[in-house]
Amino acid sequence: MNLLGHGANAVSILTQALRRRGVLLAALLAPAARWAGASAPSGLTLHPVPLPAGAPMAQLHAGGPTGLLAVAHDGGLWALSPQRAAPRRLAGGLDPATPLASGHGRIAGRTAEGGLWVFELVTGQAQVLREAGLAPHAGLLVLPLAVLGVVAADHRLVRFEPGSGGRWRPVARSPEALLPDARPLQADLDGRGDGGHIVVLAGPDAQRYRHGVLGDAVEATRVLWLERHGLQVLRALALPPPFVFEDIAPRPWPLPGRAGATGLLTVRAGPDGGQLALLSADPARPALLRLEALGEPVGGFHRWLAPTTDGRHIAAVHTPHIGGVLHVYSLAGPQLARRWLVADVSTHAIGSRETDLAVWLQGRLLLPSQDGRSITRLNPAQDWAEDGALPLPARVVQTTALANGETWAGLLADGQVVLASPAGRRPSQN
Repeated sequence: MNLLGHGANAVSILTQALRRRGVLLAALLAPAARWAGASAPSGLTLHPVPLPAGAPMAQLHAGGPTGLLAVAHDGGLWALSPQRAAPRRLAGGLDPATPLASGHGRIAGRTAEGGLWVFELVTGQAQVLREAGLAPHAGLLVLPLAVLGVVAADHRLVRFEPGSGGRWRPVARSPEALLPDARPLQADLDGRGDGGHIVVLAGPDAQRYRHGVLGDAVEATRVLWLERHGLQVLRALALPPPFVFEDIAPRPWPLPGRAGATGLLTVRAGPDGGQLALLSADPARPALLRLEALGEPVGGFHRWLAPTTDGRHIAAVHTPHIGGVLHVYSLAGPQLARRWLVADVSTHAIGSRETDLAVWLQGRLLLPSQDGRSITRLNPAQDWAEDGALPLPARVVQTTALANGETWAGLLADGQVVLASPAGRRPSQN
């Protein structure tokens, strides 16, 4: 059968035939997905997003005035339209390797020279604090009255606030050094209902565990929970040698029966490889975090796993660089029990700081194949049954979900941006 001559219908027919035999040849089907509207048995339809000529994208972010932002390799910031309208350039001079942050009517980024760039959606104006000295690759966090960022000089977390005339200035610093590429997040670990405080990975160490698959060879030995205004340490957990947190940022997960308290999912790594770890605030010791539960180690030195969660389910791809086997986890006292689900998937590429390429959408889990050239949809409500796979025209390197709750967005290795939505439905912002 000539796929190039028969178009998207051939993709659907051949895919169904192959799946009846228990085989999915994503590599064969991927070229036919270059057409807009390519679909698969999963009921998803692929839509390319119009991009400016000669500006391949390096970074994708859900947010902004149209619901989807992208930074080009040349540092241009673009608002992309899920409705397939022409892209709109918002700014230039941004660092394409540092993630954007948005919220509370603002977009924040790092300039190519390390400055803090903040764009106000209401006014359409941007302010730049050129002397901010932000670290490359580290995350930013937008709060209602501030932006948090990691500075390059000593890798402290700094709180920036707007002063007179809207000029941003530093007002507080963390007492300890963080991971050079730490991604701060806000979480209510005590269940106080006050919006929570700031979780960061800290205690950088380059000697304990020389694996280096997450962008550099520096790993964390501590988790800090910092007060969001003054950045003082509220709670902390330190790992003894030889263990590290082989991660960039934990993932919030509501603790069952804890009255609104949130736990943190991360990866503890040691001599037997990585293992899933659930952290929580220690009710008996107000200044400490604790290891609430641990999964079994993957087994084998320098073997890693990539966690993902939607706040209800916990899953992780074991050895995503070697075969990639998805497991689902359940909390059983001090243990995180695991069950094998599916092989030949991957949510991380060696050397990338994108640690979770999985997306939870409409109650389903979408994750890339081992080669990143198709996405598979799994349904937890039907014992994780597969809904099929959607071929992609190139390897996916970054993913996100749009705020409408029904659209998957992917950045491909060639700089394309594509959307996947239920078949017969066009992506929309709202």
